[in-house]
Amino acid sequence: MNQYPPIPGATGTVFREFDAHLFDKLDGVNLRWAWRAGSGWSKQGTRTRLFDASDPDFGPAIGLFRERLAEPLARIATKARWQSLLVFTEYCGPHSFVVLTPPGDPMDLAVFDAAPDGGDLLGPSDFRRAFEDRVLTPAYLGSARWTRGLVERIRRGDLEGITFEGVVGKAEATTSDRRAGRDRFGLILAKAKTTAWIEKVRSLHDPETARRILES
Repeated sequence: MNQYPPIPGATGTVFREFDAHLFDKLDGVNLRWAWRAGSGWSKQGTRTRLFDASDPDFGPAIGLFRERLAEPLARIATKARWQSLLVFTEYCGPHSFVVLTPPGDPMDLAVFDAAPDGGDLLGPSDFRRAFEDRVLTPAYLGSARWTRGLVERIRRGDLEGITFEGVVGKAEATTSDRRAGRDRFGLILAKAKTTAWIEKVRSLHDPETARRILES
């Protein structure tokens, strides 16, 4: 199972402008799920490791996935004639924050990216056509030029549709992007967090832990 690629932040030398599709960034845990035609859903993992139903932290997500996503996602894959599908979801609840979830918080799984047939991640438009309104996905916030000015608006929370954490910008990688090694499995990706979210992280954690969270 491929791991989801790191998303560059919106500051410093890694910053670059591009024409982006904007999606709300849900605050939760990145979980991945693997499907294959003929054998169905076979394994699941966090961003860095596999887990099963005995896992104390993420085992409950398996039942939730089977209940809400397994069948509709398999139908989508079958209709598209994909032979395999790797789906990336955000495991989150109304009050989850940086992996912390209050007891009893009703959890959900939102599909935010997918890679069919062992290939690249779907481009933003193809992703929306395949999954939007069929399963839960992060809110689409429109398209815009990813500029420092846009990032400042996101920092202030001055963009309609942002929940709390921030925004992810996506675009399908061009041939030159791929040659230069700038793509992330076929996509150009960028993220920006709100100042409110950043300040909450710093208020709840020691400086070194907060730094690691903000740089992740």
